Amino acid sequence: MTTRNHAHPLAIAAESSDNNFHLIRILCAWGVLVAHSYVLSGSSMPIIDPAQALFGISLGTLCVMVFFAISGFLIQRSLLRSSSLMSYSKARALRLLPALLVVLALTVFILGPLATQLPLSEYFAHASTWRYLLNLNLLDVSTQFPLADVFASNPFPNSVNGSIWTLPFETWMYVMTVGFWLLKKQTLRIAPKAKPILGIATLIVVSVAICVIGAHFLSKQQQLRFDILLFISTFFIGANLYNYRAKIQLSWLLMLLLLSATPWLKDSVIAAVYVPFTIAYSTLVLAYRPAGKIRHYNRLGDYSYGLYIYAFPVQQSLAYWVGVDFIGMVFWSSVLTLPLAMLSWHLIEAPALKLKSKRRLVLKTNG
Repeated sequence: MTTRNHAHPLAIAAESSDNNFHLIRILCAWGVLVAHSYVLSGSSMPIIDPAQALFGISLGTLCVMVFFAISGFLIQRSLLRSSSLMSYSKARALRLLPALLVVLALTVFILGPLATQLPLSEYFAHASTWRYLLNLNLLDVSTQFPLADVFASNPFPNSVNGSIWTLPFETWMYVMTVGFWLLKKQTLRIAPKAKPILGIATLIVVSVAICVIGAHFLSKQQQLRFDILLFISTFFIGANLYNYRAKIQLSWLLMLLLLSATPWLKDSVIAAVYVPFTIAYSTLVLAYRPAGKIRHYNRLGDYSYGLYIYAFPVQQSLAYWVGVDFIGMVFWSSVLTLPLAMLSWHLIEAPALKLKSKRRLVLKTNG
């Protein structure tokens, strides 16, 4: 593993497909599994959450923020390399929808009938059974969590797949990325001389707005809304790290300085920008700086999405049929979910991604 301290230019690293994104994502998907295991097992065992101590957020929130940081960076790159908005939209849909459709169908037509406490005729006549399939609409942020009398007696009842609620927010970030790009393009068409200040002005305005809204949510103790704001902020920062890649160096020293200051700034007014920036920058350093044998993981595939969308129903099934403690939940849900994630990648996700258009570029503006 390469750990030399001299900086590496992000602009050069971003052009390479040889990185650690697959490994980071699978570790974060497993981190979400671990975070959910405590609640879903109904455990009363006290645990220490290192993410809470360092960043002021839970382990699950931290892992999802890493997902959003990677998405922001790579989605911005995807947009600027796409041949058209249709090509961009197609690529995004092929990444998320096929695997999600399969897990929703398996949940409704196999898991639901096995776990429901209703007669099958009532289960399939129940409105929530069919509404659950509407979770495929990723533009609707009101996720449908329950199925008809499924897991109603679990320690965390009436929620079949609590992980998928973040997918609509990520999808809206894909839409907003296009919106920002179109706004920038139109503004430069009207006022070409605005180019030098447009990007910086946008960064300042959006960052101040995020800080103000974040401080409000923290003061009102609205943790869920604050988490959503953190996801949006992290995506926004990841996208702009790509935009300003020519001016950014990937430095171990800077990463450590940012992390070391986090415990003192996590509750400050700037937390909603500082914490996401620290996570996004650190993610890119870890994605591009360590090299050597650690990159061999890329030969396996990207199992993170499958692990993320299958883990929660597997954990709820364990809680319903077996009943396990926290350690048992982590172990057995890992063992059972990973094969499902592998099948999802090799049979559904990877074949779907091959349908993406191979044509590249020309959405780039002058900036």
